[in-house]
Amino acid sequence: AGLPGGGWPEPPVQALAVPLLQQGSAPYGFLVSGLNRYRVLDQGYRGFIELTAGHIASGIGSARSYEAQQRRAEELAELDRAKTAFFSNISHEFRTPLTLIMGPVEELRGRFGDAEDPVRQELDVIHRNGLRLGKLVNTLLDFSRIEAGRMQARYEPVDLAEVTAELASVFRSAVEKAGLAFDVDCPDLDEPVYIDRGLWEKVVLNLLSNALKFTFDGAVGVRVRREDTHAVVTVTDTGIGVPEAEMPRLFERFHRIENARSRSNEGSGIGLALVQELVGLHGGTIGAESTEGEGTTFTIRLPFGTAHLPAESVAGEAGGSAASGTADPYVQEAMRWLPGSDSGVAADDTVAEAEVGAAVPSAGGAASARVLVADDNADMREYLTRILAGAGYEVTAVTDGVEALRSVRRDTPDLVVSDVMMPRLDGLELVARLRGDARTASVPVLLLSARAGQEASIEGLQAGADDYLVKPFAAAELLARVRANVELARLRSHHVRWRAALIDSLQEAFFVCDESGSVVEINTAFTDILGYGPENLPYLPVHPWWPDAVADPEAHRQVGHAFADLLERDQGSYTVPVLHSDGHRLWVAVTFNKAQDPDTGRQVTVGTFRDVTAEHYAVQRETALAALTTSLSRAVSLPEALSGALAELKTLWRAQSVVGAVFGRGDVPAFTSTDPGQRWEELPAERREALAGLRRQSPLTPVAGDTGAGVLLEHPDGPLALWIDLGVHRPFTSEDQLLLSLLAGHLAQGLVRAHQIDQQRETAIALQRAILGPASLPEGFAVRYEPATRPLEVGGDWYDTVALADGRIGIVVGDCVGRGLEAASVMGQLRSACRALLLMDPSPCRTLMALDRFAASVPGAMCTTVFCGVLDPGTGQLTYSSAGHPPGIVAHPDGTIRLLDEGRSLPLAVRPGRERPEAACALPARATLLLYTDGLVERRRRPLSDGIDQASEAVLEGRDVPVDTLATDVMARLAPAGGYDDDVALLLYRHPAPLDMSFPAESSQLAPVRKALRSWLAQCDLPPNTVQNILVAAGEACANAIEHGHRHAPGEAVRLRAEALVDNLRLTVADSGRWKTPQPELNAHRGRGVALMRAMMQQVTITPGPAGTTVDMQMRIA
Repeated sequence: AGLPGGGWPEPPVQALAVPLLQQGSAPYGFLVSGLNRYRVLDQGYRGFIELTAGHIASGIGSARSYEAQQRRAEELAELDRAKTAFFSNISHEFRTPLTLIMGPVEELRGRFGDAEDPVRQELDVIHRNGLRLGKLVNTLLDFSRIEAGRMQARYEPVDLAEVTAELASVFRSAVEKAGLAFDVDCPDLDEPVYIDRGLWEKVVLNLLSNALKFTFDGAVGVRVRREDTHAVVTVTDTGIGVPEAEMPRLFERFHRIENARSRSNEGSGIGLALVQELVGLHGGTIGAESTEGEGTTFTIRLPFGTAHLPAESVAGEAGGSAASGTADPYVQEAMRWLPGSDSGVAADDTVAEAEVGAAVPSAGGAASARVLVADDNADMREYLTRILAGAGYEVTAVTDGVEALRSVRRDTPDLVVSDVMMPRLDGLELVARLRGDARTASVPVLLLSARAGQEASIEGLQAGADDYLVKPFAAAELLARVRANVELARLRSHHVRWRAALIDSLQEAFFVCDESGSVVEINTAFTDILGYGPENLPYLPVHPWWPDAVADPEAHRQVGHAFADLLERDQGSYTVPVLHSDGHRLWVAVTFNKAQDPDTGRQVTVGTFRDVTAEHYAVQRETALAALTTSLSRAVSLPEALSGALAELKTLWRAQSVVGAVFGRGDVPAFTSTDPGQRWEELPAERREALAGLRRQSPLTPVAGDTGAGVLLEHPDGPLALWIDLGVHRPFTSEDQLLLSLLAGHLAQGLVRAHQIDQQRETAIALQRAILGPASLPEGFAVRYEPATRPLEVGGDWYDTVALADGRIGIVVGDCVGRGLEAASVMGQLRSACRALLLMDPSPCRTLMALDRFAASVPGAMCTTVFCGVLDPGTGQLTYSSAGHPPGIVAHPDGTIRLLDEGRSLPLAVRPGRERPEAACALPARATLLLYTDGLVERRRRPLSDGIDQASEAVLEGRDVPVDTLATDVMARLAPAGGYDDDVALLLYRHPAPLDMSFPAESSQLAPVRKALRSWLAQCDLPPNTVQNILVAAGEACANAIEHGHRHAPGEAVRLRAEALVDNLRLTVADSGRWKTPQPELNAHRGRGVALMRAMMQQVTITPGPAGTTVDMQMRIA
């Protein structure tokens, strides 16, 4: 009842409480809203109230965030004031002890100027580092004064060019000692510039110190010039430059560019920040331009006059000189970065090494221990070297981590003592590099650092260091740590050295591969065999002893597959080619097993291998000789023997090509190459000269070149020069030369034998031509002969066709027992006798009876089988008789087969004088006759009928191809996988035989041609309409050939050829003239012959050419 109602007469009776939410925490509070009693609390009403609560909560959050930021800003400002006060106070506190140190040291240096070198050197070290500490304290004090607004400056008018040049001259000796050019260009500005001398010294000296620190080659320059109302001072260098990403932070306090190459890693990172502040106090500006790798230019702009300066700080006249004592710490520090500094430590531009301790008396067991000291501070290097050498250690000192890593890999020490902060490679990264290299992973490392606290020690130990010592430290503590780490390292390495000694004693090469295949450990035998030592471990794949992928891809693939096998399998062995470090090839037999590292649990591969080069080459020689012998034995001619031998040599040496030149009586040598079609004239001139030059060498004495080798040997036709072209620079070793000499001698003998076989072959071919068959066959016939004995081309089988007086053709196919020359001799006698008998009496049965009596008197003729027939080519009538011969095969055009198995009797000379039966058959038009010897169809462990069926099927399927093509197809289809092992004679005839006639190009010849064509078409058994169409088309073609082709060249000939297949007839008319293009508009009744031919035949092709015109016409006749 007490809730306010606003303008409503009735107060609300309900309220809605909504939390004022804040993210991730409890609500700020609650918004309580009295609800209108006249409105339903629906979704819209509730949403309005929640939206209001959200805005209120957002406003509260923003206000609280602003308050928090204010508090944080005040806290940071207070912290900055506290830091400034601290630096101011602590810097002042540093000055008192520094004064008490530097004063007495100055007195002692003066008092003991003639003291011994060690005493004087120690006083110099104290003095130099006191100056360095004083410089750092003064810098911190300047910063604290600037930030506190208490910097006292006295600006006086000076000749800025003169003052700057004097300051620059202080640095000249340091710059020139560094091997840099120093260019100072400071002309008079004609107007003084108001500066505080002391502060300006710090500006110029800081910039020059920076330039020298980061410049290794080139020059440093200082220039002063006037630009309008400003004096401009530039300091340039050709140093390492500043990365573009680092430029925005260049003048930021305590910011240092990581991993930047410099002469020293010393420095606080506040020099450039101080320079910017000091230039600002002068009312000036400073900027920088830099290109990484090229250098940096700092540009200072100072206004003339005093309007920009506080009036109370401006002096009326100039004071003292420019170069005060402020410059000494800068110059001395810079000199310590350079080679040959006062430390007396020998150094070059990047490394200072000191070998000391050799003349120092040993202290206990330390004398044999070698310690490597790495520190970029020359005084600290000298100090550590002096302490350790005095304790009897052999010490090597270097200036940074890069040189330390190089020194450890070159000569492993017993201990590395390294500063943490060094240029190029710091101490922590040095430890990581040492631990990541199997060769140096066990070298103990003692880190020295100015960073105190547990975190710094933990960081060093986690990086892999064995011990961590914080500066400053006592000499006794350092020696105790060094001795402890050396002794512990010796204990740890005893087992390693013993294991290494055992492994090195192995006669076989030993190696260990990690999971990636990198070779991380080897023994002495490994180096002895391959020439690769432990100094370059690990050897990453692809290993350097792999054959080159370009020069020897096959060997590279072989090693690659073996290496993949090594990575995948648990154990195994293989033999592969490898390359020695000097480039010569070796063969190694490798055995490997997988093993597990007991400390890390990682799996490694442990393997051994031995040099089997001699064994490999012995096997290679035997294999090569066997391959060459096989190649020579398979050759059927002298050229084939030579080309096969060259191919074997190419394969053996994986050569690009192998060529041979026989220098006979002619001017151009007989040339043979493994590159098909290559000729002598196509060879490069230097290669031809090299082959010709081999004639002056002793036979069988190889001559090696940069990319191959050659040898001279005897050839039946003259000296033979061989050259093996390897294609790339690949050493032709002494083993290769020995093998080439051996193979060349064997090849020379093989070529002599091949030449003898060639002569026998020529005799055999002459015999074949005399006794095998006719030189030319009647139309329609095709024959093939395949002797079982190579290289002879004759044997016991034969075929023959005999032109008889009445126009018929005698057909004979025979098969004598045996093979080779003896069977050929018998065959020749029987063939000649059979031919004579047919000419005397063209009766197959009587011919075989007479031949039977003759065979009985010929040694070796018994059981000869003969098929003898007489064919009438006009009618297709065939009369035949068979003396034990396989049945002939007739393939009809309708796809049926008939075997000529009638008229059969015993083979010859089995029962001489007995009657022989005779049979007859009519070959239908477009039928194909196959006669053959048993070598075509007879196979071991297979019925003869299967072979006859296979031959029948082959003839049936070839009914629609020319008979000569069919003969080749049948021989190929029935040939066994290894070739025929018995003589084969084959004779094919297709009825009717093709019509092939030539006639003079005269119109009077058209009628006889039509008559001959009509007679031939009658034998083809074609319908009358088809015959008429063919005659019309042929007549037009012949008439055109006479009229157009030979109108102006009478007496030339026209050729007509007609051939009938099973379902296609082809007619060709060819002349040697050129047709005239018809012009129907001039002669409307002429020029229609071609159209008529196309109407009569189904396909007409006219092919004109320089040698004449050919009309090819085809028609389906099935």
